[in-house]
Amino acid sequence: MFTPEEKAAIKWAEVLTEKTYLESPQAMPELKKHFNEAQIVEISMVSGFFNFWNRFADGLQIDIEDDPVMNLFAKSTSVDKDEYVDFMRDCWWNK
Repeated sequence: MFTPEEKAAIKWAEVLTEKTYLESPQAMPELKKHFNEAQIVEISMVSGFFNFWNRFADGLQIDIEDDPVMNLFAKSTSVDKDEYVDFMRDCWWNK
């Protein structure tokens, strides 16, 4: 279901997350087939940010959203941007 470009980006995110870049020497050359240097940096930064955020939230035992909200997203095929922004403002942006 994913394009070769998407598969390369996903593989790179997995490699960064699992710290297996030394055991996965094919990941970077595959990434370079589809993305330029700036794009690779951006993919790496986004992956690194989410790795940080997950470790930060998990370590401090912070629930990002409660189960009812997560269930709404899990069952949705699309998220209405305005509803999501309203939800985030009500939850924590203005606290």
